[in-house]
Amino acid sequence: MLAGEVLRLTANRIPAKTALICGERRIDYAALDMAADRFAGALINRNIAPGDRVAIMSRNSIEYCIAHFGCARAGAVIVNLMPAYASAELEAIIGATEAKLVFADPECAAKMLSVAEFLGCLDSVIELATLDDFLATGDGISLPTGLSPTEPLGMTFTGGTTGLPKGAVVSHACRYVSSWTTAIEHAVREEDTVGVLTPLYHAMGSMVWMPTAVMLGATAVLMPEWDPDAFIETTAAHGISTVLMVPLQLQQILRGDHFDADKLRCLTNIACGGAITPEGLVHEVAGKMPWARFTNHYGQSETGPICVYKPHHPREKADTIGMPAIGVDLKIVDEDGNEAATGEPGEIIVRGPFLMKGYFDNAAETGLYFRNGDGWGWTGDLAARDADGFIRLIGRSKDMIVSGGINIYPREIELTLEAHDAIADCTVFGVPDEKWGEALVAYVVCRAGATLTEKDVIGWCEEKLARFKTPKHVRILNAIPKTPAGKVQKPKLRDAFLAGN
Repeated sequence: MLAGEVLRLTANRIPAKTALICGERRIDYAALDMAADRFAGALINRNIAPGDRVAIMSRNSIEYCIAHFGCARAGAVIVNLMPAYASAELEAIIGATEAKLVFADPECAAKMLSVAEFLGCLDSVIELATLDDFLATGDGISLPTGLSPTEPLGMTFTGGTTGLPKGAVVSHACRYVSSWTTAIEHAVREEDTVGVLTPLYHAMGSMVWMPTAVMLGATAVLMPEWDPDAFIETTAAHGISTVLMVPLQLQQILRGDHFDADKLRCLTNIACGGAITPEGLVHEVAGKMPWARFTNHYGQSETGPICVYKPHHPREKADTIGMPAIGVDLKIVDEDGNEAATGEPGEIIVRGPFLMKGYFDNAAETGLYFRNGDGWGWTGDLAARDADGFIRLIGRSKDMIVSGGINIYPREIELTLEAHDAIADCTVFGVPDEKWGEALVAYVVCRAGATLTEKDVIGWCEEKLARFKTPKHVRILNAIPKTPAGKVQKPKLRDAFLAGN
């Protein structure tokens, strides 16, 4: 199924239903469908052919969604850009992908124009605020036929071993599969009002959550920027019933001064993803919003959702990512590809129609991900499967710490720290150590109203863990820097620590 056809089928079925809400603005499915056609026609009028790259750099907006489906219908490959990218990153990504057009909101357009003169491939930067003028050039243009679902739909960017972002290219078909997986595993329905809080430039936003709402014919409420208090008011105003958010967002809602259970009563279905959900947060949701169904979602830009912790799963398994999602072939293996025994750590590998095509113009990284050439994708995530079949994440393979010749998995120490009543957030990583090879560093955030010292943290770890797993260095912070998807950027933190910052 082509992404553009997903919208068309819904528009044919329920044309007058509100498709998107953003602030005071609304658009129904018939109008969204027509705008996507005009956008595709305008691209063709600008000599954009199937396979050409077109970039979008914007906060969540109705225009972003029009551009998404319009590019899909024209056969253009969407290059989703993070507004926070620095000029050098934009220059590298646009230059590598040879994007011919960039669509940007006003704030992003100024940044994009500053690098455009250095990019010979780029035809122009078009402000989404003037999208009506662009759409007018697409009236009456014939759209391409014969597009294949296996052709690339777009790419979102993830970190690389070189430090440069890698573009994970996904096809129309693989994200159609991911939408169905999301609808089933997270129980999203046509009658839902779906909150789209995660950025559309992230795979969770434009490639999984928003398309799922459109496929089902739900109404999607777009939040241009994250604010927990604004979310509570928006939920009450529009009756948001289901939402996908990162753990940090959920923490801010539950622990904020303006938490209001009455205003959130309509929110009956909460999904978490993008980063590891602390076990305590699962129990906190159950305590403060007992009427809400909660699922924990694990996946990657390269895969879409691949594991889900479900409402009926035992609460004592709340520190796991549940079990493989429907249709996901998953194994935990050693470095040679041999399946790990129950309880033994290994790398998660997956196989199925949801997998990316590869990293854009990066054969080396693509080869590492599909290293055996047998259809299995190596996620880089370490995990162990318990006797009941539940999967517990241990960390990234590149984050594993070797101290005194012993493998240490940061996630084990993080889980121990999360169990401390005074710790609101934490992360653990390794740094070079002359005696042991590597030493553990723990960054922790104290809960509001609590007190915490470095000595407290070390004492807690000594009580709960073997001595070699106790952090050598502890820092108490006000907050731990994270990506918009809620993931801790450990390499950057490690570099800052070593630099004395």
